[in-house]
Amino acid sequence: MVYFLHMRIKMSPIQVQKQVLAPAMQQAIEVLLLPVAELSTSIDQEIQANPLLEIDEQRQNEERDRSLEELWEQLDQMNATLPPSSSNDDIETKPIDDIPLKKEESLEDHLLQQLRVEVSDPLEIQIGEMIIGDIDEDGYLTISCEEIADILKLRDLTAVEKILKIIQTFEPIGIASRDIQECLLTQIKNKDLDNHEILAKIIKYYFNALGKKQYTKIAKDLNVPVANIQKAAKTIAQLEPRPARNYRPLQPNTYIQPDLFITKNDQEEYTIYINDKDLPPLRINPYYKHLLEQTGLKPEEKEFLKEKLRNGILFIKSIHQRGQTIKAVTQYITDRQQGFFENGHLELKPLVLKDVAKAIDRNESTISRAVSNKYVSTPRGMFPIKFFFSQAVGKPNAKTGKMISSRSIKEEIRQFIIDEDKASPYSDQSIQDYLEKKNMKVARRTIAKYRQALKILPSHLRKQRESI
Repeated sequence: MVYFLHMRIKMSPIQVQKQVLAPAMQQAIEVLLLPVAELSTSIDQEIQANPLLEIDEQRQNEERDRSLEELWEQLDQMNATLPPSSSNDDIETKPIDDIPLKKEESLEDHLLQQLRVEVSDPLEIQIGEMIIGDIDEDGYLTISCEEIADILKLRDLTAVEKILKIIQTFEPIGIASRDIQECLLTQIKNKDLDNHEILAKIIKYYFNALGKKQYTKIAKDLNVPVANIQKAAKTIAQLEPRPARNYRPLQPNTYIQPDLFITKNDQEEYTIYINDKDLPPLRINPYYKHLLEQTGLKPEEKEFLKEKLRNGILFIKSIHQRGQTIKAVTQYITDRQQGFFENGHLELKPLVLKDVAKAIDRNESTISRAVSNKYVSTPRGMFPIKFFFSQAVGKPNAKTGKMISSRSIKEEIRQFIIDEDKASPYSDQSIQDYLEKKNMKVARRTIAKYRQALKILPSHLRKQRESI
C-alpha cells in the first residue's frame, strides 16, 4: 500500500521589523569610511556622474553652506521623492566623458563588496564593516571579538564570530585572522589538499617545532613517516602568511596622506587642521538650479533634476559631516593624549572608542568608521588615528595612580628589543623584569601576546635568525 502526502503551498503576510539604512545615511557612512586620497577620487567620480555638481573656486565656505541649506529646504518644499533606480543604457554607448573614473580597488573595498554579497542583515553588515576596518597591512585582525561585541552592545559573541568566519573565507583566503596559525588553517581548510588532516595537526600542535625543522619529532608523535612531514612542510611553506600582501601599494614611493594635521603654536597650544588642500570645494550648478524652477519641464526631466539635486546635496553634506566628525575625534584625542605629544609613548593614556563616543555624542560604530584607515600628522610624526586607542593593562601605577595603556607597553617592549644584544636576545622573563623596574607590572603571558602582536619572534628564534 502506498500513501501519498499532499502538500499545500500557501502565502501569508508576516510583519517583520528590520533595520534599513536610508540613502542619506548610507551616503554619509561611505564617505566617512574614506581616507583623504580615496575621498579625492570619489569626488572626481561624483562630479562626472552628477551634472549638477561642479567645483566652486570662488564662494567662501560660509556662503556655500548657507546656499546648500537653502537648496535643501527648497527640495523639501517640493516634496521630491527619488524615482526607482533604473537605467537601460549600455555603458559602451555612453561618451567617454560620461563614464566614471576607474579607481584602483583597495583591500577594504574588495572585502566590503564581498561582504554585501554574502550578508544582507544590517547588524551583520555593521559587524563586518567593523572587522574589515580593523585589518592591518598584513591582513590580520587588530581588534578582538569581545571588543567588537562591546562596541555594538551585543550580549554574546556568536554573531561576531559568525561574520568573522565568513570574512576569513573571502578572497584573499585567511584575511582577518587573529594569528598566523588561524590564517594558515583557514587556507588549508579552503584548499583541495590530500593531506589536510595532517597539515592541520602540524599547524595546530607543532607549529614551533616545524619552525625549528624538528621533522623527526613531529613524525614520531603523529606516527607517520618523516617523508610525509617533509612533504607537509613544503605545502605549508607555499601558503600565504600575509594575506594582504598583494593589496599593498604597487609603487614603493607611494606616500600616506594625513587626513589631519596637529600643530603647536608659539603659545604652546595644539591646533587641528583638516587636510582638504586636494579636495575641491563643491557646489550645485546654478544653471540647473534655475532650470528646476521653470514650469515648462517634462515630468521625467524634473524628476531627473530632483534626484541629481538631492544626491549632490547629500554628497556635499556627507563630506562636511565627515570633516566635522574626524576633527572632533582628533580634538578629543589631542586633549586626552597631550602627555604623549609632550613626553612620548610612556605618557600614552588608555583610550577606547566608548570614551570618545560619549565625549562627542556620537555612536561608537561612527567613531570606528571615522578612525578607520585615517592618519594624522603630529609634532611627533605621522600616526594612524587608531594608534591612540588602547586598553588599560593591570592595576594603576603605584606612584602616579594612573593606568598604563597596552600601547605604551608594546612600544616599550619594541624599543627594548631593538636595543638588545643580537648574540644574546632578551627572553620574555628579561622583558618582564625590565618592565617591573619601570613600575609596569605585566604578566609573562601578556608580554608574549604583545610580542607576537608586534611580529617579534621568541628569543631563541631571534638568535637563530641572526646567526643564519
